[in-house]
Amino acid sequence: MNRPPTSRHDDFERSLRQLQQHAEGAVSPATLARLRQARQQATAGADASPWRRRGWWLATACSAVLAVTVAVQFNRTPPTLPPSVAADAGDDPSDDTLLFDESPELYLWLGSDALAME
Repeated sequence: MNRPPTSRHDDFERSLRQLQQHAEGAVSPATLARLRQARQQATAGADASPWRRRGWWLATACSAVLAVTVAVQFNRTPPTLPPSVAADAGDDPSDDTLLFDESPELYLWLGSDALAME
């Protein structure tokens, strides 16, 4: 019979399954009966609770409100400048270039080797 090669993961999983079967066999029937009864009581009480069902609806509604808020925030258009500010900004485009023209030493400093040493 050809068996596929096993890996350490398969060996580990097999040993855990054997350990679980051994532990299940060591539990007494009286303990199993008590555990079964406790599980049945726990699941029977969960179906009768209306607060539990309302909790899911509340969580769903809060998630939906949050999602809509985020979507609205991202879909908002950027604000536009008032006409007076836009007119002032567009008067003289050479103002930006004057800042660089005032200091030719800046370009000399940027091109120097001393900048690389700093």
